[in-house]
Formats: sequence, structure tokens, C-alpha cells
Amino acid sequence: MTDQDPQSPRVAVLMATFQAGEDLMPQLQSLLEQSLKPARIVISDDGSTDGTRARLKSFAAQAGRDGIAVTVIDGPRRGASANFLHLLGRPEAAAVDYVALADQDDIWLPDKLRQAADLLAPHGSAPALLGTRSWEWDSATGRRHLSRPVPGPHDFRHALVQNFAGGNTMVLNRAGMALVQRAVPRVRDVAVHDWWLYQLISGAGGTILFGQEPRILYRQHPGNQIGANRGLGSKLARFVAMLRGTYRHWNDLNVAALMANADLLTDDARALLERFARDRQGGLRARLALLRETGLHRKGRINHATLWLAALLKRL
Repeated sequence: MTDQDPQSPRVAVLMATFQAGEDLMPQLQSLLEQSLKPARIVISDDGSTDGTRARLKSFAAQAGRDGIAVTVIDGPRRGASANFLHLLGRPEAAAVDYVALADQDDIWLPDKLRQAADLLAPHGSAPALLGTRSWEWDSATGRRHLSRPVPGPHDFRHALVQNFAGGNTMVLNRAGMALVQRAVPRVRDVAVHDWWLYQLISGAGGTILFGQEPRILYRQHPGNQIGANRGLGSKLARFVAMLRGTYRHWNDLNVAALMANADLLTDDARALLERFARDRQGGLRARLALLRETGLHRKGRINHATLWLAALLKRL
């Protein structure tokens, strides 16, 4: 057994699984090899039938010998984002210093949690959310590319219309987790759980940190919920999704989730949310004024141009 240093920060890892296959065990092993050991790992399985539960049972026994508590629970069976919301509401996530989100098939580099704790430590008393760059990794060839940086500011004017980091890199401090646990019971659906976390923490006046040093190998494959935003094909797919109304539907879900927690937002964020909710449904003049006057923006020229096109076509 490896004893936890009582002076070290306590970290909980939340992982959602579904039909994880052979890629699961290398990721779980990378959690055990962290230089800052997690105090507990909570895994919500969404009804896997491929042997995932048996692998999780074996892992729980192995981790227990290392002094790491592993809890495996049943997911809500409504998709990955609903499964993560289910995890974020768990009591095990409240009694630690930091909470890290994990996908089922990546690989964490050994100092991922240590880096996160060091970056978040100066922000202990206020809600804070960390996201970082990642290595976009083709496990078949071993090739990897560094994900693109996301320049600041990382604030609510950006969060309303674009995410800033992958959920598989995100870590919350205790104050951020307390805020999330107040909000989760009021929410049923969001577009993507990590985007919603960015919106909630920034909208409540919390601190958003973006780490430039990657600490995960982000496995790229067709099953990724979102995947890396790289190349012309990816941009074209997102453009087509906007034309089909997918982006508008995501905004419908996000606005509803934020409105349900409007009392947790700052006055400025609440006013911006209310205007966004109203004017995205209004006439052309109102939609264009919304972008022109509020500072809503997406990072990258093509992404920002697509935002304006969405406003023109009533696809906000």
C-alpha cells in the first residue's frame, strides 16, 4: 500500500465509461502512476456490456492495494455529458481539494495532477477551473500533435459561444466544485458538460486558467464525442452542423441550464445571458447588435466569422 502524504492536496478523479474496451486499462494504469496520487476515483458506467465492468472491478482491487479508494456506480444512460453531470453531483467529489475529469481512453502523463494542483493552489478561496492543451494522439501510429492554444480572455463573453478546453483536461478547485454541486441538481441537459462548466464558473465570477503545457495523450478515434478541432474537414463539419441548426440547439440547452442557475451568476453575466437568450431569437438587427455591442466572440478568425454567419442565418 502507498500511504497518502497528509500534507498533499486530496484529489478526486471522475471518469465516465461506456463500452470502453481495451483502451480502458492503460488509462486507469496512468491514474495510478500519478506523482500526486488521487485520493479517490469515482467511475460511472453507463451500462457497458463489453467487459468494462469486469475491468473496473479488477482495477478497484488493484487501486485499493495502493491506498486509492475506487467507487463504481451506475450511470443515467443518457450519454456522456449526462453521465459526467451525474458524477459531478456525487458526494465523493465534495470532500477533496481538487476534482479532475477523465475520459476512458486517454493516457495521463505522470505529473498531470501535480501540475494542476500547483496551478490552482493560488486560487484556493474562489471558484477556479483549469483547462490545458493536450497531445492529440493517434495510438495506431504513435504520432501526436499539440492542440492549439486558446488565447485569452477566457471569460463569460467567450464562454457563451465557445468552449476553451477539453473536459479531459479540466480540474476544479474545492470552491469551484461547491458551486457546481449547487448548480447540477437544477440541470437536466447541457450541450457538453465541459462547456457548461466553463460557462458556469466564468459566469459566476470565478477564475479560468488555461495551461500551455499538455499533460494528457488525447486518443483520436471516430468515437470521440467532439474530437480535435484540426484541419479543413473538422471546420467543414462544424460549419455544416451550424447550418443544420446543431449549434442553435446546443445554445438552447446551454441557455436553459444557465437560466436555471441565474442566481449564481454575477449581475453582468446574468444581464448578458438574458440579452443573449432574447436577442438570438429576435430579428436580424437585434441579432447583429447582440454580437456588435456585447463583445461575444469566438477564438480564431474562421470560428468568429462562423458566429456572425450564424447570427445572419438565425442559427445562434
